[in-house]
Amino acid sequence: MTETIALLISAVIKAPVAWLIARVTRWPCRGALHVALAAGVATAITHPQLWAAALWAYPRFAYWPAILTLEGLVVLAEGALIAWMADLRIDRAMLVSFIANSASFLTGFWLMD
Repeated sequence: MTETIALLISAVIKAPVAWLIARVTRWPCRGALHVALAAGVATAITHPQLWAAALWAYPRFAYWPAILTLEGLVVLAEGALIAWMADLRIDRAMLVSFIANSASFLTGFWLMD
């Protein structure tokens, strides 16, 4: 899978998941659409760095510790971006980021198998 395809798949998964979470929970923020857009933008910001870091880390470290560490850093960065862009409380933005990234990761893992 190419980096561009992986980025597109990730954004297509994360944005609707983030929208759904914001819509269902009705948390105070700029709105579910802003949460979805923030998740998409955050993905576009973090994905190139994750891709480069993964290419560097995989030959040096065991796969699972490397990917879980990198994904954890992405959750933190994207959560902070979502909180700022959507005016969503940081703990809630981190939860949105975690769930959206989990959905994206699991889909990507399934597609690679």
